[in-house]
Amino acid sequence: MMNFRVSPMPSQEIPVFSSTDFRSAMRNVPGAVSIVTTGARPGRHGLTLTAGCSVSTEPSSVLVCVNKSAGAHDTIKQSGSFCWNILTADHAALAQKFAGQDGSKGDIRFSEGLWRELATGAPSLVEAICSFDCRVSGSHDAGSHTIFVGEVVAQATNADREPLVYVKGEFTVPKRQ
Repeated sequence: MMNFRVSPMPSQEIPVFSSTDFRSAMRNVPGAVSIVTTGARPGRHGLTLTAGCSVSTEPSSVLVCVNKSAGAHDTIKQSGSFCWNILTADHAALAQKFAGQDGSKGDIRFSEGLWRELATGAPSLVEAICSFDCRVSGSHDAGSHTIFVGEVVAQATNADREPLVYVKGEFTVPKRQ
């Protein structure tokens, strides 16, 4: 059995940091680039994000963190569903479009890419590495964002594609050795 000795910390104040400092630090954390979609024509909404992950295999579930100011936020709440689409290396322009870089909002963002419906009616990107069509099973307030937990009711996979990653403020593709 190993024994660890912990020395008491000297009494000092914890340094204060700003949300700008936090954002700057988080830019160093690589994340898979995805588009979360919701709604039906003509009220479809979607946004680019890197804050999503698997939660459980039984039942199969994922979570996505959506800014409360995003157009898709209230539609996810109202519809009770979303689709989490993991983007390929070829989707940088689409990711920028859904991030609002071109000023587009709402249904017009779906003018590029090939979209279909799986089970819930939320748009699923045909060329995505994988798409998880979800019914909202829970939501949690988290400051400027809501964490939506979705039970996966359908999925589509294109496993042979390379992923798009966001790190240090830009899109990139992981290098293979």
